[in-house]
Amino acid sequence: MCNKFAQSARWSQTNAFRFAKSINEVPARYNISFTEGALIILKQGSDYVVEDAMFWLVPSWSQSLKAAFEFTTFNAKSETVFELKSFKESILQSRCIIPCDAIYETQGPAGNKQPYAIRMKDDEPFGMAGIYSCWIDPQTKESLQTFSILTFPANDLFALYHDKKRMPVLLPPERYETWLDKTMNRKEDISKFFQPFPPEKMRAYPVSKQILSRKNRLQGERCLEDISSLEKSESLF
Repeated sequence: MCNKFAQSARWSQTNAFRFAKSINEVPARYNISFTEGALIILKQGSDYVVEDAMFWLVPSWSQSLKAAFEFTTFNAKSETVFELKSFKESILQSRCIIPCDAIYETQGPAGNKQPYAIRMKDDEPFGMAGIYSCWIDPQTKESLQTFSILTFPANDLFALYHDKKRMPVLLPPERYETWLDKTMNRKEDISKFFQPFPPEKMRAYPVSKQILSRKNRLQGERCLEDISSLEKSESLF
C-alpha cells in the first residue's frame, strides 16, 4: 500500500504542472499519511484546478465518515478499480493527479522498520494517478473532497521496499492533461495508463525513522534527508 508521501510546494513552480491553476499559498507537507490533507489536481469544466482533499476516498453514497473508514479506500488497485463499488464511478469520471516529491516505503521486521524515500533521480516532483470523490455529509450538508491513489504491480525498485510488491501508478508528464480529460471514459482507454514506471529513472535512500513515529512524528524538509550521507559524515569525526 502507498500510505505515506511527501508533497512540498516545489511542484507548483515546475513546468510539468504549469497547466494547473494553482492556489495562492501552496502548503508544504513532507509527511502525509492516510486521512490527512493533500493537494490534488482535477478538471472542472475547462479549468485544471487545485483542491485540498483528504487522503481516504469517501464514496458519495457513504452515510457517514465512520462507515467509510470501515473500508480501506486510500489506495485503489488498478486491477479491480472498475469493478468495486467504492471506485467504479470515480475512475470513469473523477480522476485526479497527486503532486509528489517522494513516496515512503519501509523495509525490515515489525517494530524496527527502516523507512526509505523513493523519488525521481533528479529529485523533481512527479504526479501520481488518483481518483476523487466529493462527499456531502447527510446530516450537516458540509462537503469534503477526498481521494485515493491508484496502485499497480511494483517495478524492480519498489519491489525491494514493498512487502506486497505494489507501487502507485505514476503518470508521464506529457499525459497529465489526458488523464484528467473527462471525455476519456472507456475502460480500455483509461487502462492504458496502468503501466510500470521505469525503475532506472528513480532512486531510493534511507530516511529518519522518526517519520514513522506516532508521538513525535517528524515534519518539514528533514523528512527527505538521506540519513546514509549523514551517517557517513558523522563517522569521519
